[in-house]
Amino acid sequence: MRKWLIKMAKIIYHSFYCINCGNKVLDLPRNRGHLHEKFHRKKLYCPTCRTEINCVECYNDEDIYDFKLSFEEGMFKNEAEDSLLHTGSNG
Repeated sequence: MRKWLIKMAKIIYHSFYCINCGNKVLDLPRNRGHLHEKFHRKKLYCPTCRTEINCVECYNDEDIYDFKLSFEEGMFKNEAEDSLLHTGSNG
């Protein structure tokens, strides 16, 4: 197998979702060995909210489903408000 094929086999894409609006922000390539805990946060720019805010990392469809349920239940509401206050944005 060629070197670049071996390297590509080690990379997987994780999706990041905004905790303020619930929309997908981006897919980020990650090394298979570089795994974080479930719902790992990363501060990214959300084009829907037009601000930098914490986003939740989802590995697969099950994580995305769990995130959507938690988002609809308001689990991330306080954290999103704190994140927006911290960045100085008023959404």
